[in-house]
Amino acid sequence: MVLLVSAALGLGVGVILGSKKPGAAGKVTSLVDKKPKSAQADTQTFRDFAEGTIQPKPTPKSLSEYSEGTHLLQRDGGYPVALTSSVVDLSQYEGKKVKVYGETQRALKESWLMDVGKVEETK
Repeated sequence: MVLLVSAALGLGVGVILGSKKPGAAGKVTSLVDKKPKSAQADTQTFRDFAEGTIQPKPTPKSLSEYSEGTHLLQRDGGYPVALTSSVVDLSQYEGKKVKVYGETQRALKESWLMDVGKVEETK
């Protein structure tokens, strides 16, 4: 008897809530619609930045040598930043002065490791 009453009440609440206008659900969709169309336009995820010249990272002398990142950002008066990215082809910016935006990652060997999401060329 308890199961039948619970099922009936659950069904009734579902029908009532399903017939109401979307309230909070409408707000969620509007937040989803405001997401950037590409990683290059995302300014909230990629909060960290650095400026310098992108250089390809030298290949390790042996296969057993551990290396972080695919490129280095040579900065004037600062430590180089090891760079990696799955959304930006960093090889397109080799030898160019740039400002990179990304997320700092935990590094085991490098002083600074950044996952790059956006690159802007500078003069």
